[in-house]
Amino acid sequence: MTRKRIITSRIEPADGLKTLIHYLAGRFTYFTPDQWQKEIAEGKLSLDGVVVADPAIILKGGESLAYDGSAIVEPEVDDRIGILYEDESFIAVNKTDNLPVHPSGRYFNHTLTAILEDRFGRRVFPVHRMDRETSGVMLLAYDGKTAGLLSASLARGTKAYLALVHGIFPDGETVVDLPLGPDETSAIRKKRRAWQGGMEAAVTRFLSVLAAGDISLVRCFPETGRLHQIRAHLSAIGFPVVGDKLYGRDETAFLEFVQQGLTPDLERRLLLPRQALHAAKLIFLHPETHREVIVRAPLPRMFSAFIRKNRRLAEGDGLLFPHLSE
Repeated sequence: MTRKRIITSRIEPADGLKTLIHYLAGRFTYFTPDQWQKEIAEGKLSLDGVVVADPAIILKGGESLAYDGSAIVEPEVDDRIGILYEDESFIAVNKTDNLPVHPSGRYFNHTLTAILEDRFGRRVFPVHRMDRETSGVMLLAYDGKTAGLLSASLARGTKAYLALVHGIFPDGETVVDLPLGPDETSAIRKKRRAWQGGMEAAVTRFLSVLAAGDISLVRCFPETGRLHQIRAHLSAIGFPVVGDKLYGRDETAFLEFVQQGLTPDLERRLLLPRQALHAAKLIFLHPETHREVIVRAPLPRMFSAFIRKNRRLAEGDGLLFPHLSE
């Protein structure tokens, strides 16, 4: 089912005295200025409820902007979503690695929430965050109250991730206790930085699983739930996630990806087409029965194939990793 997509935003005072076309081109970069000119000419934008015809109109700041984006062509996604657990209150799914959870940018109907709502004929409420490229266990409730209860229960429970990282990770447990905050040293606005000057307390425990050449498979246990926490912490200690365009070895990969998409050369440099981070297991108390719930998602084939390739093992050598979601 295709939903009508009306995108609304409030013009910030700081954006006053800009022309509408200048604001749109800088704020919503999925269209070029010429494409925004066309959208305006077709009557798809309004300010404070009045359709706008002039792209050079001067913004004062504080206006309400609405855009009918129903015709936006959304990127294809992997919608092969597996159900891991289900009852009358919530579901746990195995989210694929090319699927955003929420509407954002070009994505609206091609999201986890929209796909599940179409399949089940009822609303779903994500309980926690997960990046578009991260795979694994994702909880969604059937009502807002249950989502809040599950979120609180999960905060007291356990989240276990698996990550492929560059470098030989040290044996034993590594604890990273570094606050997070905006990365003012980066040209990328959305990037976060883990450092002592950060304002958001963040702690992650890491355990090495195995090494394959100059790549390691690592278990990750975030004890706090900050945005991009695992990726930023691994980058900060010198073990960036393989395939990570934003927190990897070269952040220009992210800028190149935004401008050109995943080119063959970019994929070669990244080693993998997406960030190798997987939510392997969640442990929490059921909000109604108060019984412990354990949900596991199997290791993606991409991970095991990449490890085999790095260790130069032939198929059938027994490196099947059946235990790694436990």
